Amino acid sequence: MRFSILATIALSACTSIVPSTLMQLNGLSPSTADPAGFAVDLALPAGIDVQPGTARLLYSVARSDTGQVRSGSYTLKREGSVFRIAPDDLAALRALQAATRIWQGQNNDATDGSLSLAAAFCKTDPAPAVDGRVSVGLRLEEGGAFLPLVRNGPLSAVASADQISEMGLCP
Repeated sequence: MRFSILATIALSACTSIVPSTLMQLNGLSPSTADPAGFAVDLALPAGIDVQPGTARLLYSVARSDTGQVRSGSYTLKREGSVFRIAPDDLAALRALQAATRIWQGQNNDATDGSLSLAAAFCKTDPAPAVDGRVSVGLRLEEGGAFLPLVRNGPLSAVASADQISEMGLCP
């Protein structure tokens, strides 16, 4: 089984991504890791924030031999700059992990999955600094260290200039 780990907040275009973290993440087994330990630490520049209620973990798994697909979207609860899977979503995510393990047992080579992060952003200042910097760290297990995914990357790691200009004010 192959699992890709993506950050849908446009991190793929960012040259500040830490390659060693990507290698560690590619070794992660999302079908067996305890989701209660997953966490994202997001440091955004002054004037930009995550729109309340929009941070999500997206988990998808597909079987190429049967055409079956299963996916789920799980709320990330904010605790300061850290986002964790909401306790109410843990059981549903664990159920999808269990289904993934069954598919792996039936035909591991035909089973592929992805784990993604998604969030919408808003302005806390009508004119945020467009040269601000972004850092993203991921923790894979409870009590583990945050692995740097993006270290001091450009604001373009999470939003384009057009997106920033069109971004609404935070509620």
